[in-house]
Amino acid sequence: MVYGDIKSLSVEDTRVNISFLTWNLALLGRPAFAPQHWELCDTEEVVREQVLAKTPDIVHFQELPGLVPYVETHGMIQANPRSHSGNLATLISHELLETEISHVAVEGFALLTTFHSFDLTVANVHLAPGKFSGDQRMSQISKIVAASPTDYLAIIGDTNTRSEEIDVITAAGLVAPKPPVPTWNSYKNRFHVDAPRFKTYFTRCFTHPNIRTEKLQVLEGHVIRNDKQFYVSDHFALFGRIQL
Repeated sequence: MVYGDIKSLSVEDTRVNISFLTWNLALLGRPAFAPQHWELCDTEEVVREQVLAKTPDIVHFQELPGLVPYVETHGMIQANPRSHSGNLATLISHELLETEISHVAVEGFALLTTFHSFDLTVANVHLAPGKFSGDQRMSQISKIVAASPTDYLAIIGDTNTRSEEIDVITAAGLVAPKPPVPTWNSYKNRFHVDAPRFKTYFTRCFTHPNIRTEKLQVLEGHVIRNDKQFYVSDHFALFGRIQL
């Protein structure tokens, strides 16, 4: 997986600053410690409130059960590909929707959106799961790079990558900033009561080297009801900004 020729940008060329929020929503399942009256619509509302609070330009959802949480400030790219678990959906602010945009799905694990006026492609991804699927994930990233109609590419979503894979990704020419804290922490997040306990950085952002990623934040999406705290997904959301 070699990225290819790298464009050169000067400071004076910097012109694009786009915020994003990406979140694997665990099929909008019921949290193990949610109160008895908790329903799917309550989870949808928490997700909506989180998006409205951060006002990202782009929203990437993974693991949706065939429906997409409504956010009135955004419109959905008209594609909803199925991954190995659930569906992908990309929401874009109304302002960005007015620009020239195209999209393409790559074999179900990625949904690429190209902003032609910026010469930028942003890929919403849900890569292969499992500890021993590293080669498959690297192949999927290569296919995303090959499918991008622009050199400037940001791969954002649930990458399922392990730490040893990051060296391979960076050696191929992509930049892989590490989130400030784990985006999966099942010691803290008891979404599934019997899930194995570990923490890692499944949700990531990989970019062309001339794209700068700034202000990464991990958003836990916790809820407090009846003095009890629980989480609406087994993954935490990742928020940040990409700048050309």
